[in-house]
Amino acid sequence: MKLLSIFLMSFLLLGCETIAEIQAKAAAPSTPTETILMPEHMPQENDLSDDDADGVIAFREQCLNSVLGSQVNNSGCGGDTVNKVRQELKVNFSNNSAVISPRYFADIKALSDFMQHYPDLDVVIEGHSSRQGSAALNMDLSQRRAQAVMDLLINKFGISTSRVSAIGYGFERLLDEGNNSAAHQRNRRIVAELSGDNLIKDMKWTIYSVD
Repeated sequence: MKLLSIFLMSFLLLGCETIAEIQAKAAAPSTPTETILMPEHMPQENDLSDDDADGVIAFREQCLNSVLGSQVNNSGCGGDTVNKVRQELKVNFSNNSAVISPRYFADIKALSDFMQHYPDLDVVIEGHSSRQGSAALNMDLSQRRAQAVMDLLINKFGISTSRVSAIGYGFERLLDEGNNSAAHQRNRRIVAELSGDNLIKDMKWTIYSVD
């Protein structure tokens, strides 16, 4: 009986010490954890714009004003060639007329200068019309307008006949389906499609790109 009493007292003392230890640990100040600071938002220092739409941001761009459709490397410079480039000529015609006003000669001359600089290029002059009048009338009118530009390139600006052709599309390829003066004006247009097996690296022609 005496041994049993000693055993019970030892167990109770051990239990008390264990509880005391637990309480002491709970009362002790906790070890502070390391605070991780999130980096502040850094302002964007590099120019991410792509003004010439060649897929290369301005920060990496080394060749500005690449012609739309040309193939470029990671620096925005032409490393390969393209097969076709389409450009719209700023040539407006009077209603039902295929006569080119001299004030538009400068744009056609720009095309001729470009072709003289790159003698391997050929060009197809496309005539397009608005949807006013019959299909047959507009097909003939657009062909005569394209032919007028072609004749000017050959006879005034000295481009070889073998390098130029003309085709009229009438209103088969409308840019604007609207039925108002602004839409009709957009659709009455001349497009030059340049092509060649060795089309220019980094072509720069300042007339408006289309399509």
